[in-house]
Order: sequence, then C-alpha cells, then structure tokens
Amino acid sequence: MKKNHRLRNHIIGTTSFFILVIGLMISSFSYLIYSKYVEDNLKNSTDTSLRFLVDYLDNELDNIDQLVQYCKTNSSIVLYVESHVKPDQKRIKAYDALDEYCMSSSFSKYLHRVMVTNLSDSYIQIVAATYSSTINVARELLGSDLYTALSDKDYKNYNYGFMTDPYSKSRSKTVVPVLEPITYSHTSDLGGYVFIEVDQSLFTDALANNYRKDSGDMILTLGENNYRYTSDGKLEYIDNIDNCRIITEKLSGSKNGTISTVITDNNQEYTVITEPLQKEGCYVSQVVLLGEAKAEMLKLWQTLLVLFGVLIVLAVGLNTLLNKSISQPVEQINGRLKKISEGDFSRDEAIEWNHELGEIGKGVNDLAENISQLIDTRIENEKQKKDLEYKVLQSQINPHFIYNTLNSIKWMAQIQGASGIVDMTTALARLLKSISKGTKLQISLEEELSLVEDYFTIQRYRYGGTIELVVNVKDKSLLECQIIKFTLQPLVENAIFHGIEPKGMAGTVTIDIYEDEDKLLAIDVIDDGVGMDKKTAIAILWDNNERPSDFFKEIGVSNVHKRLQYEFGLDYGVTVDSELGEYTCMKIRLPQRKNG
Repeated sequence: MKKNHRLRNHIIGTTSFFILVIGLMISSFSYLIYSKYVEDNLKNSTDTSLRFLVDYLDNELDNIDQLVQYCKTNSSIVLYVESHVKPDQKRIKAYDALDEYCMSSSFSKYLHRVMVTNLSDSYIQIVAATYSSTINVARELLGSDLYTALSDKDYKNYNYGFMTDPYSKSRSKTVVPVLEPITYSHTSDLGGYVFIEVDQSLFTDALANNYRKDSGDMILTLGENNYRYTSDGKLEYIDNIDNCRIITEKLSGSKNGTISTVITDNNQEYTVITEPLQKEGCYVSQVVLLGEAKAEMLKLWQTLLVLFGVLIVLAVGLNTLLNKSISQPVEQINGRLKKISEGDFSRDEAIEWNHELGEIGKGVNDLAENISQLIDTRIENEKQKKDLEYKVLQSQINPHFIYNTLNSIKWMAQIQGASGIVDMTTALARLLKSISKGTKLQISLEEELSLVEDYFTIQRYRYGGTIELVVNVKDKSLLECQIIKFTLQPLVENAIFHGIEPKGMAGTVTIDIYEDEDKLLAIDVIDDGVGMDKKTAIAILWDNNERPSDFFKEIGVSNVHKRLQYEFGLDYGVTVDSELGEYTCMKIRLPQRKNG
C-alpha cells in the first residue's frame, strides 16, 4: 500500500516544496527591495525638505548681508562714520537712511538691533524701544569680550552662536551677533563697525515649518555650537554630544552638498542628513530614525504573511486537485492492470476519462482485449493445428484405393503380362514407407517431387496412360528448399479428379518451380481440365467439410493451405486461379528455407 502512494506523495511533496520556496523567495526579495525603497524614500524626502529649508535661510541671510553692504556703501552712513566729531546733522541723515532701509525690508522682523558706530564712541541704532538702553552701547561693545571674539581675523559671521542680548535690561531676547568693519572710502582705513543682532526667530520660524513630531531631531550648527530644535519651538543648546561632534567633524572638510552619517547610539540605528548653508561653518541637520522605515516594513511583513498564507492555501488546494486528477486515476489504472495480470481481460470503461490519463486507460483496455483475442486465436490455432496433425497421423490409405490398385495390378497381370506390375508395386511400396515415417517433418522439394511421381505412376496406370505429369524446374538449387511432406500430392490429386477426369479425355498436369519477383519459392500446379468458377475456387481453400480424397481420408487442398500458413505464416500458402473449360492453377508461395 505504501508503494501505491509513492508517486502521489512525490507529486504533493514536490509541488508543496516549490510553492513554499517560491513564496519564500518572493517574500525575501520583496522585503529587501521594499525596505531599500522605504529607507531611500525617507532619506530623499528628508533631504529634499532640508534643501528647501536651507534655501530659505540662505535667502534671509543674504538679506542681512545686503543690509551690511548698504551700511558700508550708503553715503550718509559713510560720512557719519568718517566724522570724528558729533555733528547732529550727519548723524540724523545716517539714522534716517538706516531706518528707512530697515523698515522697507521684508526681513525687518528678524532685525532685533542694527547699530552703526565710529571710532569716537558715537553710534546710531535701530531697536525697539523696549530693548533700548541709556548706556553707550558702542563703548560697551568695543570694550567687551564679544568684540574681541567677533573681530578675530579667523572668525566667520554666525559662528558665535546664539546669545542673550547684553544691551537690553530685560535680557529676554536670544540673538545671533554679526560684526562687520566699515572702512574710509578713500584710504580703506577702519572707520567703524556695523553691529547687527539677528533674532533667533529667523531660524526657529524656518525650522518650525520643517519639523514633524514623528520624525527625528533637527539640529542647527553655527560654528562649534549645536542646537536641537524642540517641539515647543525653541533651540536647545547641545553640549558634549557625540552625535553632533561626529557631524561637525564630518562637515568640517566638506564643501559640497549633502552628507549622510549612519550612527549607532545605544544599539539604535539612525541616519543624519545634513545640508550646509552658504555661511561657512553653518549647517542644518535632520536625524532620520530608521524605526520609521522599520514600522513600514512591519506592515509589509504583515502583508507578506497574508500572501504566504494564501500560497499555503493554494498549495493545499493544488495538492487536492492533483490527487483527484492524477493520483486517483493512476491508482485506478494500476488496479485495472492488476486485474489483467490475474486474467480479467474485460473492458472497464470507468478508466476511459476525457483527458490524457483517459487515453492511457483506453490503451490499457484495448491492450486487454487484444491480449484476450490473441490468447483465443492462439488457442484456436493450436487446436486446429493439433486436429490437422491428428487427422494426418490418423489418416490411413483408403481401402477403396487399395482395392482399385490391387484390381489394376490383377488386370495388368492378366492382360499385359508382368511389365507394369513392378512399377506400380514399387510406387505403392514407396508411398506406404513415406506414410509410415509420419507427417510433421519437413522434407526437401526434391523428395516431395519423388513422392508425387510415385503417386502419379500409380494414377497413370489406373487411367490407362491418358494423363501425363510434366515438371519444370528453372533453378535446380530450388529443389533444396524445405516443404511440408505431402503438400503437392493433394494438389495433384485434385487436378486429376476435379480437373481432368470430368473432362472425359486425356489431360496433363504441369508443375512449374521457380523464384518469383519477391525472391519466394513459387510452385504452380496446373491442369488443363474443366476449371471452376471464382466462388468454387475460394471455397476449395476454406471448405472444412471437403469430401475425402482417394489417397488420404482427411487431407485435401484446404488442409494443405492451413498447414502451410501454420508452419510459415499467414503471408504464405495456396491460391487458386481458374477459368471454366480452360484450366486450373494452384499456386504455392513459400520462403526459401534450406536444410542447414
């Protein structure tokens, strides 16, 4: 029983294996491709957003630079800076020019304090009244550590970072200081300074538009100062944070585009995408948490699990279908073959389905029927062959023939003397000796012709010499071919009794031996007797109830024809060609078999 299911189990196992492997491969490749896509998409979208933010900040800082350039080139402001006294007229003109420019600019809301000073401790400034002071701001500035840091030749604007406005009483404003020298128009000597305090809101407003609570931190880098943008809209100073230090070190040697740094902190993997501002040493960074991508991948895994479940259901359904459409029919065909092996050759139409296996089932049924027919035919042939052999063995010389022969011998002895007695008795002795040796053996054609001549000798004396026998052999080597004993005698006898005798006059029996166009042994037994019609010619070969011959009781033309077919095959045997009133020709075709 186990063997019967081996093919089915193999099909089911192979199908399930390939479905699962294909499902696993699809899931794995989908995961890898989609995870890469999600991660890259997250980075690209973040980088694009950062580029818009940096472009906005660069544009606003360019406006600040234009303000500085205005203060350096405006004639009223330059004349004021170059004067070492304090003429109110020049100071007023310079203030009006600076105030008009600031008030007309779109970025004025980000200008907390704009101050122009000369080297005589004189200054003008644009600042809200709330943040004005009675102290000499110019003198305080030029004597402070802030001035020392901002006037350093290696210093870059905005790198100082954020500070609390030192020149207002409330000290509630956080600003970025910008200091630029103003030179004399003719000598390029230092004449004064432009000092600007840029409100922190310029950066926080821009960062607010880009900030998302579900994303990572946004970091603003100004020189060596790093600030994290918080959810409440403020910039928190970050001190001794390795991540920011790594970012700063990475950016210090870079002047081109985006820099991405993958950092692992407390076994948490994330990516920092940074875009540099046009101001040297200034950057905006966005921390991209890969957890967002992993959250998206979790959804993908859920989808893939559902897909995998569907594949498993399909595999089960396919296995069931294969079992029904292949395994069960194969088992039925196998059962049918088993019945055939046990001898049941009946047709089973239940295995003739309307598909390829049904064709096999039909072939099995046809095979069973053919085997049954072959066995029946074989049994019938063997039975007929045994019957024919039995009849030949049981055949005895007809007593009537012996009586006539003896009567002829007596007649010849009385009338003709002893001249013919020797011939007839000799021929009869030979025939009796051949019969006693049996009938199943094959003999050469030469021996068979000797038997025929002995038989014809007796018949010639019987008919008073009115019949003649002529034998024509085209190739003497054909006489060595094997033929069944007593094949020609019944044909010659038929020619005498049914051809010549009814004619009532003399006749001739001719035997032609030759090789035909198919290289077969051809023997034609021809008589010039009364002939026969086609119906009689056909019946003489298949008449099982033919009358007893004069020589053998049970051997006639039909018997000879069947014996030849049983021995040499259905393609061989006897054929009859006859014309009424003219002739009868019995043709024998046999393969050329020679002894040894």
